[in-house]
Amino acid sequence: MATHSDQPCRSEVDLLLLRNGSMWERLPMEATTRNGAYAEATRMNIHDLVRELNENVGATVVQTMAGVKDRTSPYKWAQPDGPTPRGDVEARLRLGYRVWRTLEQAEGKHTALAWLMGANPRLEENLPALYVQQMRTREVIGAAEAFVDDTYAA
Repeated sequence: MATHSDQPCRSEVDLLLLRNGSMWERLPMEATTRNGAYAEATRMNIHDLVRELNENVGATVVQTMAGVKDRTSPYKWAQPDGPTPRGDVEARLRLGYRVWRTLEQAEGKHTALAWLMGANPRLEENLPALYVQQMRTREVIGAAEAFVDDTYAA
């Protein structure tokens, strides 16, 4: 069986079998996981997405990523019949979810939160949550993926 990575997969669970012509290939699930985080963040109902973020990173982090002053907004947005965030705020929330989910799937809930709220050498020692707020998508996604892949050394 062919492998698309020089690094061994962490476990059999980390493998995905894909059909390639007449042979099966084993691929690390990491790329599939990241694409899944993107698809999930894009397709998910915004109220469900905010509720999930509130439960996992807290409303204060959600407020920070969204870039809003009202501390009650994350709670309101999480209600099924609550208000829908403005378009720019929704885009930040979806990016924040994507970043959080990428980290959470690979590293766990607590590490993902610590990463979002910690000074990051790849982001000029700034908080990744602020990069989400500023919609600096390429930088924050790149930093998250580098952390997961362990490809960046400060």
